[in-house]
Amino acid sequence: MTRATNLVVARLFEEIAQSLDVAGEQGQRPRAYRRAARGVAGYPESLAVLAAEHRLREIPGIGPSLEALIDEYLRSGTMRTHARLVAEHPPGLAPLLRAPGFGPATVRTVAETLGARDLDDVERAAREGRLADAIGPRRASDLTALLPRLRHPVRELRLKSAWEIASDLVDLLRDSDAAPEQIEVAGAARRMCELVSDGLDLVAVPGAAGGAALLDLLVALPSVVEVEHREASTAEVRLYDGVQVRVHLTTRAQLGTSLVQHTGSAAHVRRLGRLPEAASEAEVYRRLDLPWIAPELREDSGESEAPQSGCLPRLVQQSDLRGDLHCHTNWTDGVATLEAMATAARARGYAYVALTDHSRSLTITNGLSLERLQEARRLVQQLNHTLAPFVILLGTEMDILEDGRLDYPDEVLATLDYVSASVHSRFKQPREVMTPRIVRAVSHPLVHTLNHPHGRLLTMRPAYAVDMPRVLQAAAAAGCAVEVSADPARMDLDGGWARQARQVGARCTISSDAHSTLDFENIWLGVGSARRGWLEPSDVLNTRGLDDLLALLRRKTPL
Repeated sequence: MTRATNLVVARLFEEIAQSLDVAGEQGQRPRAYRRAARGVAGYPESLAVLAAEHRLREIPGIGPSLEALIDEYLRSGTMRTHARLVAEHPPGLAPLLRAPGFGPATVRTVAETLGARDLDDVERAAREGRLADAIGPRRASDLTALLPRLRHPVRELRLKSAWEIASDLVDLLRDSDAAPEQIEVAGAARRMCELVSDGLDLVAVPGAAGGAALLDLLVALPSVVEVEHREASTAEVRLYDGVQVRVHLTTRAQLGTSLVQHTGSAAHVRRLGRLPEAASEAEVYRRLDLPWIAPELREDSGESEAPQSGCLPRLVQQSDLRGDLHCHTNWTDGVATLEAMATAARARGYAYVALTDHSRSLTITNGLSLERLQEARRLVQQLNHTLAPFVILLGTEMDILEDGRLDYPDEVLATLDYVSASVHSRFKQPREVMTPRIVRAVSHPLVHTLNHPHGRLLTMRPAYAVDMPRVLQAAAAAGCAVEVSADPARMDLDGGWARQARQVGARCTISSDAHSTLDFENIWLGVGSARRGWLEPSDVLNTRGLDDLLALLRRKTPL
């Protein structure tokens, strides 16, 4: 049994995830199957060998339950969980979920009424007029026009997923006889764009085996289902899950040139003009009479002109952060204790962390009543004694109610070290209602930070309608910070809005919104957005030491 089996099992796991999508299931389960699919498809050893040696759990994403499914497939050639879910919720209809107005219920209607299992069945039903009978003539016409795009989607990846896939590929290519001398991630992922929609770019200097051998290895990977383009110095392939990957070959002497060319936006590269040959990116910019321009800035948004006016920022770095101002525990919707979260934050070198469990109105997360908030206060005091000099700030992620009022009374808020506020309900309020709602909250003298200001979930939920420039102006005037979230599903504010916050004088925070100790690791995503927003350390609240931070929180004055 060869590594081709890896691809088969990866597809089964991906189809299970798609069936769960069609069923309307969200959250950890479909994500777990997709992570396992990536791990299995990209693993260099065959599943049969791994199973015989009891090493299946070496594959990223494979735990006991998924190990059992792989064993079942290797023994019988079938996977009963896959067969059951595919029969109940056809994965071939999952692309319909990307059509406007098509949720799981509508997709089930299409499946049950038309007997459709995939897009070919839907197209056939449209030609025969049965689709119009099932969902109405107008919706049927709109859907029929969308079918070509649904068949060949542009796969948008959240930034974290893009880096995970790219890193897996880099590891596979490095661990081979055709290993490159050097290989780097480029493109939108390296610019830290929150969504990567135009595929992944890798720049490689071939090793001793040569460039042809490296490209031969790429196109033969078990996760590759189609070679879309290949020349002597480049190849573009499509992976089983629709992700496009381009590998660009270069030489050691031209590595810097290739990285600049394949990292910057097209507009940035055009602005630079003819690129000189150079082994490093710094040398490319030096020969163009420019200082180093960080990858996150390469968008043609003034970065090429900024050096002349002395406006190129000294970008914030992860090492500048002194603490995290957004984390949750198992008292609300987190999975770890406060002690575990604080210990993990301290192990990262932080001096402080803010406990920001949800407030009482968010009952779905077991938000803290006033009585439970007092219990949290006592626990914070005990742990601060134990963990000193590390400090836990007693805070809250407080709901902004539908009219802009706050979820706790002022006399309670005044006793907290840190007050952050979020919209968690009534996302569909019109702009003229949502905007004053948020402005009222950020203008409150006891609110320190507005969390994930747009309320979006990348690829899942759009931002609510809000006049964000007005919100940022109000936050700046009141001395209220705005969060640059490192949550992979949010990354909100993104780089563009973080830059606008900076321009109007609003300070920011870079926080993880951690719901587990592992979530602290995501902070690099928030730092990436902040750097895309031209933020310097002085623009970020949690680059301050504890004494300076507490002084700023007490004064809550604009920068």
